[in-house]
Parts: sequence; C-alpha cells; structure tokens
Amino acid sequence: MKKNRSAIAAAVTVCAAVLTLTSCSELIDFINSLPTFSQTRTSVAASGNGTVTTAKTEQNVIPFSRTPEIVPYELPAAQTDDPVEKKASEITDGAIAKALSYVNAMKDGRHGNESFSFEADANGYTAKLDANEKRYYDLIVSAARRLEHIKISENEYPGDLKKFFFAVHEPLTYSEPDVSSYFTLSAQSYISASDDVSEATTHYRSVFDVYFDPERDANVTVSGGGVTMEKISRDAELLDRVVKRIVSFMPREISTYDRYYYLAAVLSELVSYDKRPDNCFTAYGALIGGRAVCEGYTGAYYLLCREAGLWCAYRNGQPEGQGHTWNMVRLDSGVYNVDVTWCDGYGKPYERYWYDCFMKSDKAFEDDGHSATSGVKGTGDFEPCPYEK
Repeated sequence: MKKNRSAIAAAVTVCAAVLTLTSCSELIDFINSLPTFSQTRTSVAASGNGTVTTAKTEQNVIPFSRTPEIVPYELPAAQTDDPVEKKASEITDGAIAKALSYVNAMKDGRHGNESFSFEADANGYTAKLDANEKRYYDLIVSAARRLEHIKISENEYPGDLKKFFFAVHEPLTYSEPDVSSYFTLSAQSYISASDDVSEATTHYRSVFDVYFDPERDANVTVSGGGVTMEKISRDAELLDRVVKRIVSFMPREISTYDRYYYLAAVLSELVSYDKRPDNCFTAYGALIGGRAVCEGYTGAYYLLCREAGLWCAYRNGQPEGQGHTWNMVRLDSGVYNVDVTWCDGYGKPYERYWYDCFMKSDKAFEDDGHSATSGVKGTGDFEPCPYEK
C-alpha cells in the first residue's frame, strides 16, 4: 500500500507540474530534472542458505539530478544457533541492509558485467621474494592461519635471515590483512664482533611469531600472557564470518561496478574513521571494531573483494604530505581508484560527494590531491557515477 501511495503521489506531482508548463522545451527540461527511477522495483530477498536473489529491473540511464528516494530494506534475522554467526549478523546486518537499499536506488544501466578474478599478488608483493624467501613466507602464513607457533633460525634459513625478515613484512601486511590482524613477526638479533666499531654488523639469530589480541593489537600478546590463543582463534573466526556474511548478500545480477559499490557501501556504513583504537590499522579493527584509519579501511575492502572474487590491489600516496593508502579495482574499461576512507568522510554512499573518491581515474585522484607514490597504477579514464553523464 505504501508503494502505491508513493507512486500516486509522484504521479500527481508530475501532472500538476506539467499543467503549469507552457512549452515543449519547458516540458523536456522538467522531465530531465527528474531523478532516475527503475521502471520495475528490484526485490532483494535472503534465502535459507544465505544467498540473495534479485528480480530483473529495467534501468533508466539518465543521470540523477538530485538524490533519489532510498527505500529502506530490512534483512531477516539470522536463522542459526551458531553463536559466531549470530554475532556476525549483529555486527553486519544493519550496514548490509542499507547497502542493498542504496544499490537498488543508485544503479543505472551504463556499466558492464565483465568481471576480473581476484589475483592474490596483483601488487607483486610476493613476486619480489626470491625462492627461499617465498618458501619460508608460505610456511609462516600457513602456520599463522593454523595458529601454530613457528621459529626460523639462522642455521636453518639458507640465506640472510635479516633480509628475509624485512622482505616478508610488506606481503604479510597487505596480502594477508586477516592474518596480520592478529599475527606479526619478531626477531632475535646480535652484533658481530669487530675491532672496528664502524664495521660491526647486526645479524638476526632467529625470526619467530608474535600472536596478539586483535582487539588490542600488538600491545597485548600471547607470549606476554595478555591473551590466549583460544581468544585469538574465536576472533579470527568472527572476522572470517563477517567477511563471508557481507559477501553472501551481494546481489549477483548487478554490474561489476555495482558489486564494488555494494562492498564499499557496506564498509562505509560499518566503519567510522578513528585513530584512537589500538587496532585502527587492521581489517579486524575496521570490520569488527567499526573504527579504523586508512590502513584498516583498505585491508577490509581488500578482504571483501577477495571473498567476492573481485580483482583488487593497493595504492599508496602522500596527500597533503600525510601517508595514505587506498584500493585499486578493475572494470572492463580499466583500473580505477577506490578510497573508501575519503568516501566515508565525504558523506553517505548515495550522496553526490561520496562518489568523488569512488571509481576514479588517476588524473581525477591527482586533481583531488591524492599524490600517489607507489602501488598499481590506474588505466581507466572515466566511469560515470549516478550523478554524471
């Protein structure tokens, strides 16, 4: 009934306005000023196994001249006795419901459906590792996912252990944002004896794991007695469930552009920029704690794209002289910049300014002051948001 009343009210408004127009040109201008609405409303429903189905919708491709009506959507409560899944539902479902309502209102027909599969090393972080570094890096990540302790001695490692320690930091941090939410490496070092102090060399005797509380970051560790491996295991499982739950509700019959948009919209609704929490730099801090800085936003978006099978990479820069990181995504028209951190600072995912940092070319980002210094470069020229022709 509410939908019918809305439709009738809209029709009356249009008719009343048309009656006041005196020429064809005025009528055309009036029609072009109307917001874009789907000819048929998309229905979004959760099935018993957590998937989402969408009804086909014929889309108008006239850009919005003002914010369209956002029709609220409410997800059904999670039907499960699993306490972890219930907790994941409590964390995510409000943001998911809003993102679904935004996708339904904001999508148009101008974007392609060709998608590019997720590449684990799109940035080339592990490609920089030599054979020995890659072998031991894989051993470390595998052990961390199983929450097992690992220690590599200089006698065991066939190379410079200190060089290895610094080489694996980048891929561990960026390529494994879930693991790096509770795991890092430390080392035991010593200085080689030398008569000439200036020639003394620091060596690493061993490299070993450090497991820490995802809620408190590396300030609270297992080795220090501040957190148990059992708690870390529960937190890691919750992070995994949250990522999976968000992706499970992503509509499949939408463009690749809108898939990226859905994930960014969920993240934008779920997270607030805050540099006070200890874990604000991690994906866990963003997705579970709901407060993060750019590293947390970027790692979280990378995890969501990985789970969704969507191509995603990283970009770093120095906007206004401050270190910053954001994501790169790929459409059939090229590679584009997505900075959910700045999007979130500009407004809501359905507002015009939010789109200023979503799916933008390198030139647009440079003009916006991002000043990229490293990472995957953009190749696309322009992808229209709902407010652009």
